[in-house]
Amino acid sequence: MEQINSLSNAKVKLAVSLQQKKYRDKYNLFLLEGLRNVEMAVFSDVKIDMCFYTPEILQNPRAEKLIEKINCPVYEISEHIYTKISDTKSPQGIMLVVQKNNCALSDLNINEESFVVILDRLQDPGNIGTLIRTSDAMGATAIICLNGTVDIFAPKVVRSAMGSMFNVPFVVKVNKEDLLSFCQENDLKLYATALDKQAKAVWNVDYKCKCGIILGNEANGISDNLLSATSKIYIPMMGNAESLNVAVAGSMVMYERQRQINF
Repeated sequence: MEQINSLSNAKVKLAVSLQQKKYRDKYNLFLLEGLRNVEMAVFSDVKIDMCFYTPEILQNPRAEKLIEKINCPVYEISEHIYTKISDTKSPQGIMLVVQKNNCALSDLNINEESFVVILDRLQDPGNIGTLIRTSDAMGATAIICLNGTVDIFAPKVVRSAMGSMFNVPFVVKVNKEDLLSFCQENDLKLYATALDKQAKAVWNVDYKCKCGIILGNEANGISDNLLSATSKIYIPMMGNAESLNVAVAGSMVMYERQRQINF
């Protein structure tokens, strides 16, 4: 372990730069903060470039043991330096610089039991993080992020995903034409949540096939040219709410698929 005492240190400056998407893209790296997230990264096959921690975190025996197991350069920094790297109001005292682990459409292994979650221009980091966690919990084969979707490696997305991004393969920056070609080549049936007279209630659809669910932009929904290529579904509501949050709706659809297959 090595101590770093200056904000002008090259490694610190690199970590600070990763708060911005252009540098995450340039270096193919992102930040991962928090004890639970770090644990999941360390015990996954993700490639870790370096670790930063503050002396205070060593008061936690769990953190101390974890730092000993991390197979990368480890640097002790002051709380002052740590807060310059972190974007959280209550920094957790340990973070990693991690290599991006996204893949290409051609890398996905689609079989008769595959279930893919497709995000069409979602903008809220919390929604995306929640959907990553739910996709992991509900056994999704992969997550596909279409062009216009917020950066999946943004710190707020990574935090809210709670380590699940290491458990589900994902593809980013996919255009609609490539998605539709991929689905056609793999005979992947597409469902989309939509307020449409022809839409079926979410529990009246058979998900016991290889399929994908498209979840659309929080304000504008799913792109028209994608919607026309899908079977439309909706979630019946009993109260007066106009609509459901996209992360809630997506989670309900994923659970219904899981219920049909396993219960």
